[in-house]
Amino acid sequence: MYRPTVRYEDVYKEYVENVFHATHLDRSQIIRAALFIAGHTEQFSRIIEPYIRRGMSLPSPLWNEEDEELWLNQKVVEPMEVRQMTKAVQKKSVRFENRKVEEQPIASPKVFSPGGGISIKVGNGNR
Repeated sequence: MYRPTVRYEDVYKEYVENVFHATHLDRSQIIRAALFIAGHTEQFSRIIEPYIRRGMSLPSPLWNEEDEELWLNQKVVEPMEVRQMTKAVQKKSVRFENRKVEEQPIASPKVFSPGGGISIKVGNGNR
């Protein structure tokens, strides 16, 4: 997930604060919402156009206006194109092998009796 540090003028800060207090959204959601909708607005294109490099064009956003999860929640949501490809792959029939699972006998518990008659010698045993 991309986590930039954003610096902006106090007028933007004041606006974000006012929206924050007027809604149930956090500040990050407010900023993400602005970026989310900017890619779909003519106003954004107009203010960016003078700064586009020669021979380049402004890219189209990789999301649709219906993809609200992108700005509303911080978790990663795949853009519409990826979701469509995923759905297409899921529609294809998938073959599964039928595997037999062999039953294993249950081991009986081991019982140890006390005083097992074990002797331990230390050293070579010659005195």
